[in-house]
Amino acid sequence: MRYLGILVCLASWGAVALEVNLLEVNLAAVPGVRYEFSFVVRNELEVPERFALYVGDWDRDEWGENRFYPPGTLPWSLASWVAVGPASFVLGPGEAREIRGTVSVPAGVSSGTYWGIVFIHGEPRPVEQGGTTVMVAKRIGIKVYATVGTPRPQGTVRKLEVRGLNPLWVALEFVNSGLANLREVRADVRVYDAAGRELVRVEPSAVPCLPGGARWIVAETGLRPTPGTYVVVARVDLGGEEVLGAQVTLRVRPLSLVPLVAGAGAPRDLDGDGLYEDVDGSGAFDEGDVRLFAEAWGTPGVQGNARAFDFDNSGRVDSADVEALRRLLAKKP
Repeated sequence: MRYLGILVCLASWGAVALEVNLLEVNLAAVPGVRYEFSFVVRNELEVPERFALYVGDWDRDEWGENRFYPPGTLPWSLASWVAVGPASFVLGPGEAREIRGTVSVPAGVSSGTYWGIVFIHGEPRPVEQGGTTVMVAKRIGIKVYATVGTPRPQGTVRKLEVRGLNPLWVALEFVNSGLANLREVRADVRVYDAAGRELVRVEPSAVPCLPGGARWIVAETGLRPTPGTYVVVARVDLGGEEVLGAQVTLRVRPLSLVPLVAGAGAPRDLDGDGLYEDVDGSGAFDEGDVRLFAEAWGTPGVQGNARAFDFDNSGRVDSADVEALRRLLAKKP
């Protein structure tokens, strides 16, 4: 048997003060070996609290949000390897308890990263929300990983997309095609003009990616491209010898702005930020611009000049941009 010690990192969950060490369990595992781990649960309420312990599965969506499932749902689940107890226990006010668990790696298991989660679940308690009392139960999960062997980091860049131009931001979709959990997928994005000059280089924050998972990585460049042709290049470093690459050509066309309704002027950019908030061309940004845009956002005059009216910088113009324009007006001095 091997013992794995875990450092303590305490975190508090709002009105329901449950504290627990939240460092994940990360094993370099050997088939046929049982490992021990432990963590501390503390009740910071002024009344006794009953906690439940149970094991489950989890993964992440493409934007990094956790998703939870019953144990044994996922193909790389180690939920059946984990034993933790007691199933429930009571802590008095300010009382703490060390919880011990084991991870028993089956003999003959194949190389790769397996994972699961141990939940500590509190009792439902009444919480006031907007004048209504609702029952809220807080839970904290401790993620458990076991990597068998030395699987090679592998992956592909499935997509590289320009999403908005004011300023330019891009999203690249990375897929972990290997068997190893990738704790840090690092990317850098560069933008070149038609002459091959590098205009900007950015390095988004690294993201983790589970085996078989996909992650979007967002790069905000701060660049507001003028009409012309550009090349956007992304590179992804998995921490090994291989560096992945992808590129896309961006063509920014000149605007051809016209009045959106009879009697109005052509839309104007009053502050030089590339967005034409003066939709009616009156020389002022006011509620009339929001009303006109709410009626005209689907017309050819807007859709044919989308970058001028993409107020939420999503890469397209739709009803969401009406609300974005309204928010811009609300922030106007």
